[in-house]
Amino acid sequence: MKKIVLITLLSLFWSLSLQAVKIDGVELDKNITINNQKLTLNGAGTRSVFFIDVYVGALYLKNRSQDSNKIINSNEPMDIKMVITSSLVTSKKMVSGLLDAFKKAEKSGYKADKDSVERFLKVFQKDISKKDTFDIFANNRQMYLFKNGKLYDTIDSDNLKKAVFAIWLGKYPAQESLKEKMLGH
Repeated sequence: MKKIVLITLLSLFWSLSLQAVKIDGVELDKNITINNQKLTLNGAGTRSVFFIDVYVGALYLKNRSQDSNKIINSNEPMDIKMVITSSLVTSKKMVSGLLDAFKKAEKSGYKADKDSVERFLKVFQKDISKKDTFDIFANNRQMYLFKNGKLYDTIDSDNLKKAVFAIWLGKYPAQESLKEKMLGH
């Protein structure tokens, strides 16, 4: 009887551990479905600015990969999830940080047109609170921007998609250690 209880408990623990990962207090599902696409957690980590953790960033892919260039240039469905972990994050700071990140993406060879970037940034111009979740889902040229599970906008731009994913995965990422974690290293 003790063996059956132990096996049952171990099975339950094993199945729960396969369903979620916890990073900096944020629980991330190992598998998600977004826009009818099933994606698997490729990797996740914490974005820090001046020793303050500001958000957890996660990369979800159709097929796991550690090749950043392949991911950026892929037409496969993919998602970057950002979960805000600090009340110090404001829309103004987020937009400013993303504008700087777009400049780094351009240095990596990925430039998006000004109108697409401005449209992309609008989702971050609304009030931002701790625990807000942003999903940046891409499938082919289409980018779907979600805030707290609600679709905010859809943008059709291959250059924007590549530039956005280069923000985290390009040659000059927003944070090298986050890039490595998102790539599953």
